Amino acid sequence: MQSTIFAVSDDPFCLWERDVKQRNLEFLDGLDPDYFYYVLETHLNAEDEKRAVIALRQSLHHAIETMFSLLGAFVQAPDCVYAWIAKCSNTQLREVVGRITQGDPELATKLIIPAIDWRSIAAVIFATYLPGTERQSDTVERYATLWVRLSSELTNEAQIDEHNSLKHGFRFRSGGFALAFGVEPEFGVSPPESVMRTLGGSTFGATFFKIEKLGPKKSSPHIRSRRTSVNWSLERTALLLQLAHMSICNVISALRIVNGVPPAECKFLRPQHDSDFERPWLYSTGVTSMNLDFTIDEQRLSEVTKSELLERLRKKNRQADE
Repeated sequence: MQSTIFAVSDDPFCLWERDVKQRNLEFLDGLDPDYFYYVLETHLNAEDEKRAVIALRQSLHHAIETMFSLLGAFVQAPDCVYAWIAKCSNTQLREVVGRITQGDPELATKLIIPAIDWRSIAAVIFATYLPGTERQSDTVERYATLWVRLSSELTNEAQIDEHNSLKHGFRFRSGGFALAFGVEPEFGVSPPESVMRTLGGSTFGATFFKIEKLGPKKSSPHIRSRRTSVNWSLERTALLLQLAHMSICNVISALRIVNGVPPAECKFLRPQHDSDFERPWLYSTGVTSMNLDFTIDEQRLSEVTKSELLERLRKKNRQADE
């Protein structure tokens, strides 16, 4: 039997296997990063445009989560990627990504790198890609910058809420929104369209309900819903999905090399033109999200415990049975 120690963020584990390396390579060889390219190609050519954009948006969230899961495992457990991913919750993944983005030197790692940051990690990943060339150093810099940018897609609260709503099929309206403002000629009278100034908008997006906690105490059982709308750019979504797909392929190749596969058997991908790393951010909807809903005076909420609420439910059930 063999054992290996690794950490998920700051939680340590000791993995026991008959052959850790063989099982790790079996896992890596079984991954299918081109699935995301297949989804992209399929839905870009779909007739139902609105549903296709939703599928692409959800696939982008999925690809970013997959990419950072592999990057987190590369940093903390390259010798047992499958175990790290299985033990890493979504909350911990966002924590690890946030710590790398912030350059936290206390993050446990099995990599020999000068600093805990995306550039140092990218340098290890592309160590065998055209070594010693300007193309190599440029690739390291551009992917490191990309991962910093995509880290905000993973850790941003609005993005998390959007991902969850799409993942579980809880959106209740497809399509984006437009936001404009203008000065009322008098109180309660809407300004004419001719004087309205548009802040942004999109044909594509979704609206869903976000559930929020009410009350100052963490144990408070009071909650509310808030209507949330988000806008998407089809072009930006498609371009980011392409870059995420390439990143996933590259991290898998680096992991295979770290685990003994000859570099000649591994491929690395990057866009043909340097400008392709910047193109997704050329497409903007102006306004990306919006929350407009009623207000609640939390001071008027009565203090109640969970046990008291359960007793009220049981009382109603007993009354219904009588």
